Amino acid sequence: MREDTDIGVAGDGRRLAAAAFPDDDGTADPALRALMRDARSTQDLIAIARSLRDVRLLATVVAVLDSVGDDGAEKDSHMAVVSMVNDAGDKGLLAFTGVDSLSEWNPEARPVPAWGRDVARGAVDDGASAVIIDVAGPQRIVLEGPLLDVLADQLDLTQLDARVQAALAPLTADGWLDAHVVDVREERAEIDVVVRLVAVGGGHPDGRLLTDLAQQAAGILGSRPEFQKLAPGGIGVAVG
Repeated sequence: MREDTDIGVAGDGRRLAAAAFPDDDGTADPALRALMRDARSTQDLIAIARSLRDVRLLATVVAVLDSVGDDGAEKDSHMAVVSMVNDAGDKGLLAFTGVDSLSEWNPEARPVPAWGRDVARGAVDDGASAVIIDVAGPQRIVLEGPLLDVLADQLDLTQLDARVQAALAPLTADGWLDAHVVDVREERAEIDVVVRLVAVGGGHPDGRLLTDLAQQAAGILGSRPEFQKLAPGGIGVAVG
């Protein structure tokens, strides 16, 4: 990727500049660095994206010259959030875990602290398709596609509930079973949403157990790609 500072975001650091970190000295979290260093699989990257939601990252801005005077001196300039663009034209917003990795990339760049989820949301708002963490090391991580969605941490529970109810209608239509969509992001480290199945009455008319219905529900939800998009951080099924 090549550096791209001409991205038209002068004064547009709404999300990136919103958070305040008065006691932050710019040091990276050693546990996070270790997690990034040891990443080997897609599941590892999902875990990193989830962990980064509540981690302070450093986006970066640089001065971009807009015009010069007749004497060749700078006349106008603005600060622009820095991204990188690959040969296909896909843009990735740069972010850093600490001032050391930022300085390794560009000692003159100005750090802008923000929560990881806000960095991702700012990237999406700016038309980027990825967030690139620590581009110059010590361990470069690219979060794109579903991984960027995981980091952005945006759940439309109303839409998700409607889709779940429609998908599980074959199991709930007889009125014996209810399905409840529960946001568990504050309780669970490995999943965002649980579909909790509750038996309304006694035994099922055809003799199926609640656990059998839960397995069927998990199979239905797991087979539909739409639920990965609606709940990219993971969706599970529980009973009771």
